[in-house]
Amino acid sequence: MKVKFQYGLAGYTGKADGLIYCYNRKSGKVFTRRKVQPKITAHNHKTGSIMANLHSLQPSTGFKNDLRLYSLRYNGLSENAEKNVYSWVNMYLKMMYRLAKLYPEIDLMTITRDYIYANDLPCISVKRAVEAGMLPPVTDWELLDSSL
Repeated sequence: MKVKFQYGLAGYTGKADGLIYCYNRKSGKVFTRRKVQPKITAHNHKTGSIMANLHSLQPSTGFKNDLRLYSLRYNGLSENAEKNVYSWVNMYLKMMYRLAKLYPEIDLMTITRDYIYANDLPCISVKRAVEAGMLPPVTDWELLDSSL
């Protein structure tokens, strides 16, 4: 839910009165949500294992910069007007989950950098991911060829 403050606290971030306030620098808006404690399930552990493994791949700085540039251009596409991606990590996770959909034999909990290069998977670079249909084409996507 969007928030408007009466006394000009435009950039407030934090917790108060059972709510959590988050300021988004790019949109310049403050959002709020109720503070809830989620129930821990097996799905939480699976998701946590996948995230830990994907971050353990340690993408290169050039690859991260390519994802940052790609996400800026991705946000400019008209069909993605309501689905903005605000960080390279979100785009990286989106790309890896689409990789798992294209190749059902891939387990994101156990994938390694060596496996990616040995099987020449399209997540090696943003350019290859666009060519494989994992990501939609954006302006100058052909130049985003830094490897993982």
